[in-house]
Amino acid sequence: MRWGACFALLCSILFPRVALAQDEPPMYVFPFSRVPVTYPKDHLNYPAVDVEGCYARVLAPTAGVISQLRRKDKWTPEDDSPGTRGGLTITLTGDDGVRYFFSHLGRIKVLKNQRVNAGDWIGVTGSSGNARVTRCHTHMGMSRVCPLAEVYLLQGEIWPQQYLNAWRKGQQLSPRKEIRKLEKNDPLGCSRSRADSAIDGKRNTG
Repeated sequence: MRWGACFALLCSILFPRVALAQDEPPMYVFPFSRVPVTYPKDHLNYPAVDVEGCYARVLAPTAGVISQLRRKDKWTPEDDSPGTRGGLTITLTGDDGVRYFFSHLGRIKVLKNQRVNAGDWIGVTGSSGNARVTRCHTHMGMSRVCPLAEVYLLQGEIWPQQYLNAWRKGQQLSPRKEIRKLEKNDPLGCSRSRADSAIDGKRNTG
């Protein structure tokens, strides 16, 4: 065996992460493509982001499983239920322990319980839900993973903008640390959101 091959084998045994790093796909990607998109620095009432760019492809920001889908747009202006305002929606439970929520979609390209990788095409920006009377955009929320269905934390619990900015530059900034801090400081968040969702009441921030 040549010295070069021996050295490569030795590196792969002693330093596996270093040896394979150049071949590993990124853990996080900017989740919009094909159409230029913009987004503001803030969001109305709670942490989230509305990304504008009609017909942009929505991509999985990280690897995980599609845990929830809503394929039918049941929102009506007369009812205006918080549970249907998002229209067509996708929820991705990431391998990083963060939940990623996309709503107001025009098309859904995945199935429930489907496993996806970072960068996989999962949907298309649209005008479903109450976006029919506002503007074409994709609402994106990041939150902790809750064991039971709820509405309010799902919509967004931390600000996504800093992560979108980093991913757009190819930087691997993870929201996991921020989510862990929330879980520690507010352990009843999921229960509170579940209760609020059950009565279709006002979002309670604790």
